[in-house]
Amino acid sequence: MRDILFIELQGCKMKGKRLLLSAILTVFSSVNIFIPLCAQTKSQIADGLRLTKTGSYSQSFVPEENTEPEPQKEKLFDLDPLAEVVIAGGALGVIAFDYLKTEKNTKKGKNPTFTGIRNTTEIPATDAIFYKEYNHTFDYIGTGLQVAAMLTPAVFVMAPKQEWFTIGIMYTESVLWAYGLKNLGKAMVYRARPYTYATGWPQKDVDDGDWYNSFPSGHATMAFNAATFTTLVYGSFFPEGKTKYIVGAGCYAIAAATAASRIMSGNHFLSDVLTGAAIGTTTGLMIPIAHTYIAQLNASGKSLTARLLPNGLLFKYEY
Repeated sequence: MRDILFIELQGCKMKGKRLLLSAILTVFSSVNIFIPLCAQTKSQIADGLRLTKTGSYSQSFVPEENTEPEPQKEKLFDLDPLAEVVIAGGALGVIAFDYLKTEKNTKKGKNPTFTGIRNTTEIPATDAIFYKEYNHTFDYIGTGLQVAAMLTPAVFVMAPKQEWFTIGIMYTESVLWAYGLKNLGKAMVYRARPYTYATGWPQKDVDDGDWYNSFPSGHATMAFNAATFTTLVYGSFFPEGKTKYIVGAGCYAIAAATAASRIMSGNHFLSDVLTGAAIGTTTGLMIPIAHTYIAQLNASGKSLTARLLPNGLLFKYEY
């Protein structure tokens, strides 16, 4: 588009190519070059540049400020006092039940009595394939790997600081449920550990009555709970990029190594660690999922409250 430029210079109106060149030189002798740092439309640039009557150049463009408030990011996970009491209270109730049942059986003499080496023909065929005698080294390695697995949520230092408390509460609840459920399994099912089918068992564990607590594997339960929780929550906070895959692979590698070491140490059968892994995976999934639902509930303005009545507990759901 070709336009004819009129410039008022010291009160005189000039027109034409020769005068136009002279005027441009006069104007640009006092110009300050401005390089915008943001994209501008043609109309914004035109409004911002003005040629004055005295031949001087003025820059009056001011980028428009966005006055609209930024939309609040929807929370991925949230807490609710009532829900936390129910979730944590339920886990503590299971743990208390496990403890009381174990104490009751001990006082009544219902716990199994160690009678020496057991017959390997009693081992199911699938478990017999990976049967191992007691190994002191792998026993210690397995415990170390379990601790490492339970520390994997330390990667959440990369998450927003305002989310640390929520993540901490969720992880604590998942650990409580994993611990309670694996103890419930041990209290309900008496199963001799693999090391009782050969000599060289750890005498201290036999004396403490731990020899019949093979099912399920507590180490595998806690390791897979941590791996699942960390992988799911980290992936929710950081859905882009490859880091979530690296974190997930690392967490599950440690968990799998923990389970394998428990078999190699002669403390568990294959079915013990598979059951423990299933329990841990379930608790590691369900707690974050529950708090995702709580976040959606809070964002929608809905609420669930409870009142203690003389004859019971009243739950009220507002929507």
